[in-house]
Amino acid sequence: MPAKDQQGKAPTGLRMIVQKRMMDDVLHNTMKKHPGWHILVMDKAATRVISSVIGMYDLMEQRISLVEDLSKKRAPFRDKAVIYLLAPTKDSVDKMLADWTPSEDLKEPLYGNGAFIYFLGALPDPLLARIKSCKPLLKRVKGLGEINIDFLAKESSAFHLDMDSSFSVLFKRGGRPSRAEFAICDKLVTLCATLNEYPHVRYDAASPLSTSLAKIFHNKMNEFVGKNQNWWHHGDASHTDRGRATLLLLDRTADCLSPLMHEFTYQAMVNDLLKVTDDKISYEAETVGTAAEEDGKATMTKDALLNENDEVWVELRGDHIADVIQKLSGRIRDIVNSNTAQVLKSKGGSAKALSLSQMANAMKALPEYREVMSKLSQHMHISHECMDLFNKASLLDLSELEQTLATGKDENGRTPKVSELVNLVEEELKTSEDALTRLRLLGIFIVSQKGIRNRDKDRLLTAARLNPKAARTLQNLQKMGCPLIQKTESSRLNSIFGQRAGGSGRHDVESEYSTSRYVPLLKIIMQEMNDGVLSMDQYPSVVPMPMEGSSSGTAMSARNRQSVTGSARRDNSMRASKWARESAKPTKRNAFSGSRQIVFMAGGLCYSEIRSVSEVMNTGEKEFIVGGTRFVNPRQFARELSTL
Repeated sequence: MPAKDQQGKAPTGLRMIVQKRMMDDVLHNTMKKHPGWHILVMDKAATRVISSVIGMYDLMEQRISLVEDLSKKRAPFRDKAVIYLLAPTKDSVDKMLADWTPSEDLKEPLYGNGAFIYFLGALPDPLLARIKSCKPLLKRVKGLGEINIDFLAKESSAFHLDMDSSFSVLFKRGGRPSRAEFAICDKLVTLCATLNEYPHVRYDAASPLSTSLAKIFHNKMNEFVGKNQNWWHHGDASHTDRGRATLLLLDRTADCLSPLMHEFTYQAMVNDLLKVTDDKISYEAETVGTAAEEDGKATMTKDALLNENDEVWVELRGDHIADVIQKLSGRIRDIVNSNTAQVLKSKGGSAKALSLSQMANAMKALPEYREVMSKLSQHMHISHECMDLFNKASLLDLSELEQTLATGKDENGRTPKVSELVNLVEEELKTSEDALTRLRLLGIFIVSQKGIRNRDKDRLLTAARLNPKAARTLQNLQKMGCPLIQKTESSRLNSIFGQRAGGSGRHDVESEYSTSRYVPLLKIIMQEMNDGVLSMDQYPSVVPMPMEGSSSGTAMSARNRQSVTGSARRDNSMRASKWARESAKPTKRNAFSGSRQIVFMAGGLCYSEIRSVSEVMNTGEKEFIVGGTRFVNPRQFARELSTL
């Protein structure tokens, strides 16, 4: 159970809060009761949770001599105490009990006289009874608790529940709640327990899934509060510095467009175009010797972890890829120019952006800056690899078409006719060699235009050349509330003057790049939550909320809001360049006011939505935390659709 708050500076950001909770409730608590060295044994779920916030060096400082996998055969350490960190499942409890139960292979318990057992979430009573029935373990237990961290704190304002296989279960639901819905709510209770939040619960009234999740979570959170009398929350009688939080529950049916779009910020582009597995990426880099060595070039494969421990990644991941390359080049150039060796002057150093070979030469000439230059060069290689794939796939023109479809307007603010877009989409489908790109484009057309006109269906499907699995994926958009065929034909006026393109209407009129005009629905929702105008009719609360921060149905719907972040139309002179910089990014806000806002997306959170949370907080007053069942890229979203 979480401890009461302590006086002093509180950690800020979800990841730091989780890290402190893990340190205090598990490691420090264990050291107080047993000062010696310990063995840490974790199952797969716990390993992923703890590795997202704590490194091996930090564990060693807390007198952890060895970290072991619960599922593997382990050597005995009968002179050391053991810490178990486990998911509250029968499988994990049974494996732990096997360490203490005599058998043909195990005559004595694996570990010494101290056993500390911590579960990520609430332990069911039957499993607690099983632990109590194991006498060899019970007499050695020095600590038993629920730490309530059954989620992955991937960023300071973003988390996911590590539920990669829940999509089909959630969206093929019948009339009764699925096990996955109860699992989601159990995990969300641990999130709120960790944050010391007893939130008002809101949901998308148009979604049966969101409605069900809201009711289940409301009951489970009330049950948690009733069982933990010493637990405190923001907004209670003793903690009035901020009000109770709001938790808004959404699901992927609210927006199937955003996960399909090409997004050109660094994090989204890396996860879309490159192979990233559990934050790990491999890339080809030139080997770097010294200036005295021969000039022969060679490449080698290097690995990088793109997570919160990489300060360059954290700073640049939300920036447009063009800005990323420019900033990295500038920093490398600053290091070179600050040194007496003007290594780049004779090697084309006047260019605005450094080439990879120039960068390698700089590293050879400045060995004393090897560490920092290595980190910058790592991101130069990754960002250049993204740009190489971007150019090879001709994504600039494709993205402009996607933006026009998604927003209903071209880069000049004109609303094109549907017949024009059909022609453009057909041509792009015919010329594209990549099957996923064709599937995404046709999916974007269907979702943004609310289906294909009957007369256009055959020509677009023929041009798309979909295999049976891709065709099934497209068909499954209907199960997400996106019709494949438009329900009504155009009116008489449309038949005379031409039907105009549909689209979300959500576009950022102050976007720095014309290929980034589209605004995800989630960003609009968060902005309206920040301003206290999110419709209570569309997003009601399970129980009545205080009047402040709520709005009647007269407020403009987030789904239909036409533009954001200003009203001035872009200058015509800037439209010529799709990559032109147009305005400075807002400065980052260091302090927030009011209650915390938590938004959860069942079915997965895409990277444009993760980016949006920092953009909203940079200009707004409130702190936001966003999460999903998982983080999802376009390829994964298409794969999820195919399972319905």
